[in-house]
Amino acid sequence: MWDTYIPESLKESTRDKRGKGVRRKVSGLTKLPSNWMDFLRDPRNKEELFSFLTSTVAEFAFPPSKSIYITSGTSVVSKGDRSCQMSTCNHEEADTRIFVHISHALEQGMKSIKVHTVDTDVVAILVGAYFNLTLTEAQVDIWVAFKIPIGMGRNFHFYSITAICSYLEEAKSRALPVFHAVTGCDTVSAFKGKSKKSTWQAWLPNEEITATFANLFSYPFEHLEIDSDHFRKIERLI
Repeated sequence: MWDTYIPESLKESTRDKRGKGVRRKVSGLTKLPSNWMDFLRDPRNKEELFSFLTSTVAEFAFPPSKSIYITSGTSVVSKGDRSCQMSTCNHEEADTRIFVHISHALEQGMKSIKVHTVDTDVVAILVGAYFNLTLTEAQVDIWVAFKIPIGMGRNFHFYSITAICSYLEEAKSRALPVFHAVTGCDTVSAFKGKSKKSTWQAWLPNEEITATFANLFSYPFEHLEIDSDHFRKIERLI
């Protein structure tokens, strides 16, 4: 799964803040750039790279028993004798697009899911969406293969999302993505001198904020008035 790039989106402004990259033509004969981060800063490079990867993976001869699904813009390319066509998807980021694929797998009878990622956002969203996924398959068992240190090295650590959600219980699980967003993520700055751990410690005795976070996760486009009950609870936590 790859990101897509929508002009004038919130994510686009975040990319602009990271600086401009070096434009390179992407093809099978192009040498890997010496400065990979500069290459990735240019959205045109990434769009070409993702398109190249999609077409290359689609041409690979997989065993017939394997079902392969590859992002191609808003469409999904499927390969394998047992694969079935997926509907189009307009998610801008692979972080949330993953859940379209998980839901599709559950609808096809899968019960055990493993997600590979180097992004903490994906882990937070997995926890928040877990109980929604159990509505499709009550016995779903979800694992995440996550690189520690974040995004570095070759070794993945495996964490059971099912076990984490069982420990947190439903309300706190649904609330976790908004807690993660408020305390610092790709598009939100973290609080100066306050780590997620210290904010978590403030959350534990403040149970009333849990329902607010869970509500915002379920209704992300709801307008939040400054004098509303939800806003005041967030203000009190901060």
